[in-house]
Amino acid sequence: MPKLTCRWPIVLLLALLPAIAQAADVRALNALIGAVFSAHVEDGYVDYPAVSRNVRFHKYLEAIRDIDLDALGDDNERLAFWINAYNALAIKQIIDGQTPIGTIARMKFFGSNQHEVGGRSWDLSTIEEDILFERDDPRVHFAVVNATYSAPLLRSGAYRAEDLDQQLEQATHDFVNDNRKNRFSNVLLRAKLSPLFDEYEDDFGGDDDAVQAFLARYVEDEETRKNLEAGRFEIDYLDYDWSINGRPM
Repeated sequence: MPKLTCRWPIVLLLALLPAIAQAADVRALNALIGAVFSAHVEDGYVDYPAVSRNVRFHKYLEAIRDIDLDALGDDNERLAFWINAYNALAIKQIIDGQTPIGTIARMKFFGSNQHEVGGRSWDLSTIEEDILFERDDPRVHFAVVNATYSAPLLRSGAYRAEDLDQQLEQATHDFVNDNRKNRFSNVLLRAKLSPLFDEYEDDFGGDDDAVQAFLARYVEDEETRKNLEAGRFEIDYLDYDWSINGRPM
């Protein structure tokens, strides 16, 4: 009787090959875009002309056009992929001469311009609303960077599935404690917050008290934390600054 035991590992390997290849693809994508961000992003400031000359950036954009989205692994891998893709596509639009400065320009920047990802066309608004912000995790808002000054700071590296929770925690901490985005007066008990908390208030609990409770989890200053926990601040929102978050083209 022929021995079959040695055939099972081969059959199993063949079955796993697509997943192994896809994992390698995701690692390669992260290496490409991570190298670009590491080289050309400092404290959230993007050197757009340098990115435009970086071959890795253009290879990344080519690679995501044909990626098999259905073969992405768990939720963290999918989320990390889409955060990186969104941030790269926003940069591409700046490089291509598009900006969100002005009402008509914003409509085009977020809603009209189409990008090929995974064999289909996407605009930035669809990626935001149908994928990124559908996840029940408000920290995602601080990883998504639409190339504007009021947006969160762009990381000098890629988001990765294996580090995603830690990276989202860090992005949230950095945003909450950035006094260019959020300002607290413990004397006047007034807070001027990023308009992000106003636009997406429901994601942070739905009212001012819930927003303050969320902020209290991340703010560094002890007195501010206590006042937030007690809901003592009167909240106003900063105007959104649509200027570009880096060196222009």
